Amino acid sequence: MWRMDRYKLRGRNMRLLALGVFLLVLAATYVLMLRHFGVSELPGERFFGATGPDKPVGEVYVEPIGIDALNESMQVRVYLSPSVSDSKSARPAADRGLTLLVTHDATTEEVNLAATDHIASSTFELDLNEGTITHYPLDAYQARLGVQLLEGRSSLRLPMRVTMWERVLGFNLNTTSHPGPDPGDLELTTAITRSGAFAMFAICAYGAMIVLACCALAVGFLAFGDVRRPEPTLVGALAAIVFALPVLRNLMPGSPPLGVQADILVFLWTELAAVLAVALLVFKWAKNGPRP
Repeated sequence: MWRMDRYKLRGRNMRLLALGVFLLVLAATYVLMLRHFGVSELPGERFFGATGPDKPVGEVYVEPIGIDALNESMQVRVYLSPSVSDSKSARPAADRGLTLLVTHDATTEEVNLAATDHIASSTFELDLNEGTITHYPLDAYQARLGVQLLEGRSSLRLPMRVTMWERVLGFNLNTTSHPGPDPGDLELTTAITRSGAFAMFAICAYGAMIVLACCALAVGFLAFGDVRRPEPTLVGALAAIVFALPVLRNLMPGSPPLGVQADILVFLWTELAAVLAVALLVFKWAKNGPRP
């Protein structure tokens, strides 16, 4: 009796130790995911354009408003305002009209600022390239636009400063600049990825689907293999998993369309696995269950 109690105590301690190790590994994985996806990173502004002795004549502010990954487009609002040059030989920007040309996807947007105005704006959409929604939640895109500032009357190119606001709900933006074909012009390339919290939530949700499917399969196979008794109450639990998986899928952030790669790799087979587990349990119960 004493030896049996010792074996039971040792088995319980081993289970508790395994559970503790599993929880530690799970916590460490969670922390590593937080650091990898940069959940704590905050968006900011990036500045491009006139540097050194060249004083900007105009201030350009680019503000992304929203991103539609399904249609691969990003809505952008551009503001143009004058700035006063410190150079004694240059006239204040308010004394002359300004024309801002924004080129994207073989289209040119024009923003005109009259000499008497303080600010002008325009809203348009950019195409997102080199990415597709099928790679959700790790999909990435690029948006490109060219910016040049002209004097209203003479079309003389003027120095400018461009400010890019890198924040859209659910996305991270990283903008880099390249010299344009003409001096003073700017070519901006914005790399767009899902935000860390967004991607982490989606990955954890798909991970939860895998855990639920494995639990359902364990119940189904153990009952079918006569390792555990096929209890009728388990049918309700497995049926709940079958209906819980689509609900969890529909709660994905960003509402991705059904059929992305993650659905094929995770959601589809987990749903089929849960249905298979229900079928195995019902078959075993129907064969060996108590008769009336």
